[in-house]
Amino acid sequence: MRMMKLLPLLCLLTVFAHAQTDSVYYGQDPARLDTAQRKKQRNFDWTKKLTYGGNFQLWFGNPTFVFLSPTIGFIPVENLNVGTGLIYNYTRMDYGQFGRYSQSIFGTHNYIRYIIADSYFVQTQYDRLRQPDFFSITPGKKTWIEYLLVGGGFRHRIGDRAALITSIMYNLTPHQLSIYPSGIIVQFGFTGGF
Repeated sequence: MRMMKLLPLLCLLTVFAHAQTDSVYYGQDPARLDTAQRKKQRNFDWTKKLTYGGNFQLWFGNPTFVFLSPTIGFIPVENLNVGTGLIYNYTRMDYGQFGRYSQSIFGTHNYIRYIIADSYFVQTQYDRLRQPDFFSITPGKKTWIEYLLVGGGFRHRIGDRAALITSIMYNLTPHQLSIYPSGIIVQFGFTGGF
């Protein structure tokens, strides 16, 4: 009699245990299998075309100069890198008894770099910087100045997806407030890929 009472419970357990057989046997729920396969088929090859890096210059003493320019780029076709970035420049000078002077400049830049023969490149760069307006009668006034730079450089590979770069650029848009008084800019930086 007691067995008769347990029989429906055992049948019910068997039904539920049988319903779980698919997930146990195959390792996962068949409904989730399609979703997992679709996720694996996503194509992330475009991330291999992304680059990162930037330019930097530092020297301390009198004057003190800090130039930082992080960038992110994209390679639409082989040997061509198109990118954008930020620029921050800090300068401080101590004139002794005449006082100290410091300034901060910030802005953005866009570039197009074409690699020639794996180690050399030509580059065009457009900078837009917010910097002090020394000719304004308002103390501390800042203004936007635009620069169009052209030039080239050398890259030294330090792996499959990374390189140290050195470039010499010339400013095609001279301005009385230019932070590049000679018109020639030497930059040192790093570029890498994901």
